[in-house]
Amino acid sequence: MNKLNIILKKYEKDGFIILKNFITKKEIDVFEKKLFEIYSNNLKAYVNKKNVHKVIISSEKNKLYDQLYLCYNKYIISRPYKNIQKKFLLFSKKLFKKNYKYLKAGMAIGIRNSSRTAYDWHQEKSYYNIKNTIHFQFPIISPATKNNGTMSVLASSHNLGEIKKTKNIKKSKKSINTLKPNNINQIKKNYKEKFIKMKLGDVCMFNENIIHKTNKNYSKNVRLVPIIRFKPSNKWEVF
Repeated sequence: MNKLNIILKKYEKDGFIILKNFITKKEIDVFEKKLFEIYSNNLKAYVNKKNVHKVIISSEKNKLYDQLYLCYNKYIISRPYKNIQKKFLLFSKKLFKKNYKYLKAGMAIGIRNSSRTAYDWHQEKSYYNIKNTIHFQFPIISPATKNNGTMSVLASSHNLGEIKKTKNIKKSKKSINTLKPNNINQIKKNYKEKFIKMKLGDVCMFNENIIHKTNKNYSKNVRLVPIIRFKPSNKWEVF
């Protein structure tokens, strides 16, 4: 069994897989530099690797939500995101033997003592009226750890398929909303929670139906994790 088949088998079994050392240091550096540039320009502060956590935490504390959201929106359409798409698209094509195209980008932002940007248990499928989407995420600046609130999943819960009975939870006008399954307490009894721990360079690929959530950040640093989503292009190829 070749490496791709091993990856596919594990992905289909668990609903997610961590691809070790998938992104190079150079690619991560490009993401970080662009983030510093955009946040510097829009927060009117010089942002670098040493103070980025302090600047974002201070902006959150001072409720500069609109400015932070502007940074976010500019960042997720920036050149590094567009460039890394090619790498993920090629890998997806080889793994699943079909073509995909870009759906949407984002970034998980985990801030200590803040739940404004934190998702409770949910499926990605609840947010998209499209089938068979795939999702990639990877840390920049700092690794994704249990201590800084990395995503956790209910392993193999994608086998439940789309859960249509959900409750829309939105803590405030400026917070994200979670489409949380109504029967989540029962589901948690049947599936083991696993924390997605990633070093810089690692990538987590996960299924649209895997149930997952953000966790509380106990560290002094912000967790920054770019996300890229793809949908089938409906252009099939024979391999």
